Amino acid sequence: MRARFFQSTIVRLTLALVIAQVAALALGLTIIHRFTQATIIDDARIAAEVARDDFAETQRQQGPEALVQAIRDRLTRRDDRNFVVLLKAPDGTRVVGNLSQWPATVSDHEAWREIRLFRQDAAEAEPIGLITTPLPGGYALLTGEVLEAQVQLARASQAAFLFALAVGITIAGIVAAFVAWLLGRRIDVFSRAASAIVSGRLDARVERDRTGDAFDRLGVSINAMLDRIETLVGELRMLTDSMAHDLRSPVARMKAKLEQALGRARDPETTAALAGAIDEADSLHRLLDTALEISRAEAGIGRDQFTRFALAPLLEDMAEVYGPLAEDEGFAIAVAAPADLEVVAHREMLVRALSNLIDNALKYAAGGTQIRLTAAREASDAIDLAVIDDGPGIPADRIAEAARRFVRLDPARGGSGAGLGLSLVETIAHMHGGRMTITPGQPHGTVVTLRLPVVAPAA
Repeated sequence: MRARFFQSTIVRLTLALVIAQVAALALGLTIIHRFTQATIIDDARIAAEVARDDFAETQRQQGPEALVQAIRDRLTRRDDRNFVVLLKAPDGTRVVGNLSQWPATVSDHEAWREIRLFRQDAAEAEPIGLITTPLPGGYALLTGEVLEAQVQLARASQAAFLFALAVGITIAGIVAAFVAWLLGRRIDVFSRAASAIVSGRLDARVERDRTGDAFDRLGVSINAMLDRIETLVGELRMLTDSMAHDLRSPVARMKAKLEQALGRARDPETTAALAGAIDEADSLHRLLDTALEISRAEAGIGRDQFTRFALAPLLEDMAEVYGPLAEDEGFAIAVAAPADLEVVAHREMLVRALSNLIDNALKYAAGGTQIRLTAAREASDAIDLAVIDDGPGIPADRIAEAARRFVRLDPARGGSGAGLGLSLVETIAHMHGGRMTITPGQPHGTVVTLRLPVVAPAA
């Protein structure tokens, strides 16, 4: 189930959209964090350079004593608490500043360096960015800034990053879910039209929203295609229906004349020939009747006769009617259906479908001993109605062609058949908004199942 879920195109598009939005958000937050951090570092470096230049100019113009006084004055300013300075004497000793000593790992000429140092009276080391410059007379000057703002920014950025990421994922999920819902809603329009066409409603069309977008243009193209298909199928159906209808009368008249001739015939060979011709006329008449039934079922004629009824009594009636014939063929008919299981269907058409399936089982399940008629609810909105035999079964490679019209898998059996029985059953299933499936029985035999909706399809 999980694998099928992630194979859904809409699910994968939704996940791709979420991932793209989250990645864009993460990239944007990272860029902002890096840019802000670099700006703070640049400000600290510039402040250190300005202080260095000021102190160097003071020493150049007024001498070392003035430089020492300028450093002390700078350290007393309350608005400059992040400032770091240290003046080193030619002999390496500390002269003045807020560092207790010159850092051992720092040379007298550093362009910019970030290091953790202890300021005087500080309880712990602090991140400091500094520069060092040699001065005339052997002195060395260190100026810098405590990078506390950078540390605070890093912490704040991390918290803001996580918060913004959580909010971004939530928003991305909502947007992606909306996009998935919108796509699913638009695709469902095509799916409903396709399902209606499959169920035999050739007049069904894709509902348009008149927006002129890609989906709407696709709907226009599909509707044009369906219009053409409906016209062609209608013309073909009218032709076959008319031919089948018009041929019934000549066949009936031919049969009547053959029966009259049979009544006057005295020669045994003539009598046998006339009897055979009458049987063929009966077969042709049944073929025409079946073709008409298929045509009418495909056209949806009879949907107004759908009623709600229980399946168990129907199956029991079928077993009672076919029981004697089945016994003559060596079969026993069993019924298994819940007493309260109901369906909305065309009762007579459903009886015709079951009759065809039972006839097929009696003809082609030679060697078997039982035919089972079952009904069960397989889903919340579907019922499986099945005819199961324990005969030799249909070869797996020929199941697909079993329901094709005018196809007889074993022409040697049932000489009166025309290969339309399963086609009629499948058409009746489609008429009810369901489908027919043929599967091998276990350990042998054939299972023909009609999956019907609990609620009748719309007319």
